[in-house]
Amino acid sequence: MTTDTTDDHDRDDSTTDKHDFKHRIAHQLPPEAVSLAVGLGFLIVGVSPVLAAPDDVGNVYCDTGVETGIDLVFGAVAGLGLPATGYYMSKGGLSYMRAGGNPEKKNQAKERLVMSGVGFAIVVLALLSPELVDKIGSQMGFGFSDCVKPF
Repeated sequence: MTTDTTDDHDRDDSTTDKHDFKHRIAHQLPPEAVSLAVGLGFLIVGVSPVLAAPDDVGNVYCDTGVETGIDLVFGAVAGLGLPATGYYMSKGGLSYMRAGGNPEKKNQAKERLVMSGVGFAIVVLALLSPELVDKIGSQMGFGFSDCVKPF
């Protein structure tokens, strides 16, 4: 029986020691430091596979459905986005020309033109971004494989 109480006593001491350690750490470190440490831990865990990756990122996706999906998405953005922004730009331009001397209609038409211009810029940037990322990445020592590039 004395052995059982000694074991229970030892277990209680180790549990108390762990609790005291956690309590001391929690009160000595500011919450920002704990958040920073956790964030850095997640960053290291998330980035470490990429650091060990080969020079051509995306070789895994060659000849799979992902390659086909990338081609479909970029084809849809180019095939639907560019004509849609062209339509809205021409519609905004026509409404600006028809506004005449009405300042309210002119302001609405200007707003439509600006918004369609922003949409056009977003579509063009979406189409050019993989190429830009590849150019910047090649300067940093990594690049995308040819099957991941949409154009």
